Amino acid sequence: MRITDIRIKNYRAFYGEHHISLDKDGKNLMLYGENGSGKSSLFTALKDFFLSSTQKLNIVEENIFIPDSQKGTASIKLTLRESAESSSSTDFELTAANKEIISTDKSLIINANKVKGFFDYRSLLETHLNHTDSVNIFKILNENILPHAINRFNNNEIGNDWRAVNHFLRLRKGWRVVENLHNSTDTFSKGFKLLIQDIESNTNNYLQYFDKGIEVKIEYDACYYEATDGRVYGDEAILKIKYRGKPINKHQLFLNEARLSALAISLYLASIKVNPLSGTLKVLVLDDLLIGLDMSNRLSLLDILKNHFVDTSVNDRFQIIMTTYDKVWYELVRSYFGTEQWKFVEVYSKKLHGTDFEIPVIQQNLGYIDIAKRYLKDKDFKASAVYIRTEFERLVKIICDKQRIAVPYKKSQKDVTSEDFWGAIESQTNLDPTIIKEITIHRGVVMNPFSHYDLEKPEFEKELEQTIASIEKLQSQVNSIKKIKTLANLNDKIAKLESDLVEKQKVIDTLNAQLKVRS
Repeated sequence: MRITDIRIKNYRAFYGEHHISLDKDGKNLMLYGENGSGKSSLFTALKDFFLSSTQKLNIVEENIFIPDSQKGTASIKLTLRESAESSSSTDFELTAANKEIISTDKSLIINANKVKGFFDYRSLLETHLNHTDSVNIFKILNENILPHAINRFNNNEIGNDWRAVNHFLRLRKGWRVVENLHNSTDTFSKGFKLLIQDIESNTNNYLQYFDKGIEVKIEYDACYYEATDGRVYGDEAILKIKYRGKPINKHQLFLNEARLSALAISLYLASIKVNPLSGTLKVLVLDDLLIGLDMSNRLSLLDILKNHFVDTSVNDRFQIIMTTYDKVWYELVRSYFGTEQWKFVEVYSKKLHGTDFEIPVIQQNLGYIDIAKRYLKDKDFKASAVYIRTEFERLVKIICDKQRIAVPYKKSQKDVTSEDFWGAIESQTNLDPTIIKEITIHRGVVMNPFSHYDLEKPEFEKELEQTIASIEKLQSQVNSIKKIKTLANLNDKIAKLESDLVEKQKVIDTLNAQLKVRS
């Protein structure tokens, strides 16, 4: 299940009606916008939307400039579809009037909300800012990220177990209440400890992408009730850091901002992974997350998202929504992921005619083929041909990469032309011969820049149309090509599976030891 459409009306910065299409297959979204253009309003809108599936919001923030006649009309609507091939879709809407999602069955949204996949730069700061001596993340985990994680000792949500502890604390302390306090803190502690172990393991795994020198240990013993003073102790999960094998005292003061951000990102992503992932909709929304990261660490984040959240099994796959104010980063993400599974959208602020306030203007970032069609429609044949050639050059490089096709070596990479890539493809692939023939013909006529002097001849428009149709066929072929796995890929996969088995065996051994103690 994927989000295919986001519609926002009169909410926060979004004056009027705004629509972001993620296509029928529910693509991931990368959104660029300058400061004040509405990026954070999108983040908050989505967060409020999912939260409203479990509780009635005190307020749905309307745009302050809407006229009185439109008061109470703010809304956030998501359209969900099982797959691109599905014939039906489902709409869910949060309105200012209702302050909660009204639906006959909102369990899909309720389960998606349990993942808690929303965080921004302020979330990262919580893991190191204003911690004086030690960094205690117990509250961050227990209240913000893990309330819906499952306690494997009783199959309850860990948040409910903690609420039970606090419920008994408020009661008059008879012997039965004291017994319940001992039991509830014990059950909570055992389940929380197993979750901590999983988070620690995944955090260290993700940190390897950023800096192999950082190692994390989360120290958590147990929560327990002390009858002498009627208090619960042990609510501490202390981050301990080793750097290059050496323990770091007060790491929040020692590590630089890039490493602290990498640590926080790894910790949050690891924590999200231990939440219930059995639901069919899993959304990860990252709002301006990269302020503290340099470019090399940003690329590491993309590797983590790709390997652990995007290119994974269906049960572990997330739909990613990212926002940024950094245009270079936006273009880098576009280059890294491509447009097959991602939608790239830009939002700008514009003054409404006759007013002093600004509204967001959403601009869908078209692919090269769509731009070529638009120029063709406007009779700008030269521009259309340029974009057709650009898409062809992009596709041949993808084919060679996916199929590990040998391309003639040249001392300078810039000297390797589309002719080199295409020649290698013609001789080394089993692409549809009809498409190969069509592309070869059109390359000589339309995609040859030296042929553009004769754009006014009557048949050139028809040739452009035929070339676009052929490139679309090639695009379809590229989308169906599976990337060839190299020996290194397979070795990495084997190492990961072996690591996962070791971690699972540790959990089994821990459970068996605890069962022996009980018996």
